[in-house]
Amino acid sequence: MLIAYCRFLNRRGRQILYFLTIISYLIHALPAVYVYIDIDTNVKPALQATNKRQGYIMKRKRIIKIVALAGGLGVIFLLAGTDIPGGLRSNGKAPAGQYEATVQRMNLEEAVTALGKLEPATYVDVGAQTSGQLLTLHVELGALVEKGELLAEIDPRTHLAKVEADKATLANLEANLAERQAQLVQAERNYKRDSALRRQNAASELSAQTSETEFKVAKAQVAAIEAQILQAKANLDSDNLNLSYTRIYAPISGTVVSLDVKEGQTLNSSQTAPTLMRMADLTVMTVWASVSEADINKLRPGMDVYFTTVGDTSTRYYAKLDKIHPSYTEENDVILYDVVFNVANPDGVFLPAMNTQVFFVLAKADGVLALPLNSLTSEQKRASQITVGVLGKNGRQEMRVVDLGVRTRLAVEVKSGLSEGETIITRPDAPVGTASGSGRRFNMGPRI
Repeated sequence: MLIAYCRFLNRRGRQILYFLTIISYLIHALPAVYVYIDIDTNVKPALQATNKRQGYIMKRKRIIKIVALAGGLGVIFLLAGTDIPGGLRSNGKAPAGQYEATVQRMNLEEAVTALGKLEPATYVDVGAQTSGQLLTLHVELGALVEKGELLAEIDPRTHLAKVEADKATLANLEANLAERQAQLVQAERNYKRDSALRRQNAASELSAQTSETEFKVAKAQVAAIEAQILQAKANLDSDNLNLSYTRIYAPISGTVVSLDVKEGQTLNSSQTAPTLMRMADLTVMTVWASVSEADINKLRPGMDVYFTTVGDTSTRYYAKLDKIHPSYTEENDVILYDVVFNVANPDGVFLPAMNTQVFFVLAKADGVLALPLNSLTSEQKRASQITVGVLGKNGRQEMRVVDLGVRTRLAVEVKSGLSEGETIITRPDAPVGTASGSGRRFNMGPRI
């Protein structure tokens, strides 16, 4: 009759009834056990039998209390929905092999993550354009300088000597030019006079030709001296320019972020210009992010992006994606493309070479209803509209059509079809959870 009666109870009721029946059997079996113990004890002296019988009676009472306490705890566990050995479900609402998920309200954000590095948006490597010993260094690392400010001085004596030699050469050429110009004037006079006499047959043909040749030579000599003067002036200008390079000025306003030389060091610019320092404008920084080839096609210029720094992971800094460069690097057979965007740095919290965690926002929804993504099947995870069973207040399931929206790695937005707090019954492909057996409940983390 007990089995027949159990057919009219639900699963929770049958579990409680079975557990209470086991406790009843244990309680009724205890007297028979202790009767056997008492008979065996009567063989011994009466006094010992009496004492032991009293001890057994006390033990029997204690055991009965322990069994009753265990039964009470078992009933509490069942009523509380706690999983206990034997495959009992945690809630008793979902059918065997299916799982529960509750609709919660939360903030959702689908994003592509990448690692990045902060660099100044504008910087200049200041180098030496002439060779010599570095006499004076007027700045130090971290100094704030204005454009045109004197940074360093190189020994100018060699260049000064070259400039003086060029001036002397130019002066000598100018004197030679004056001499050649005077000779040209005299040769021109002789040529004109002999030409006139030759026309009157007062001078020989040879004399006229000689005068003509001397005139042309004097004219060519003047042209040669003029060319030499031009060359001397160019040399003088070049040496003056090299002399000016011995005084190095700031090309931009900014901060000295690196210093590669020391006073007294000899600089050699014959092959490559040696770098003295790097100056950077730190008021605007550029984030260089490395995005994998699997995600690069999801990004578009102008999309929202934010990042955190290693030293402050709780603060988000927002910006807009600027450029996606075709340049790339390869790390462990993975292609990473360079993606950049600028961020203002008025307070100077960003420094060069800082590491960042970058989040490119693909989609975002705040304060929306959501379901755990792992509560859906693989086909449902890709669909924009699904049909699910909703557990009603009367314990019955109701099929509903649900529109889905933004998806993250953990949850999916519910646009319509469900209300906050409702429970759906699903049969996912690979459920994830800590409880065993049926009736598992999925969790998305804290609600808002």
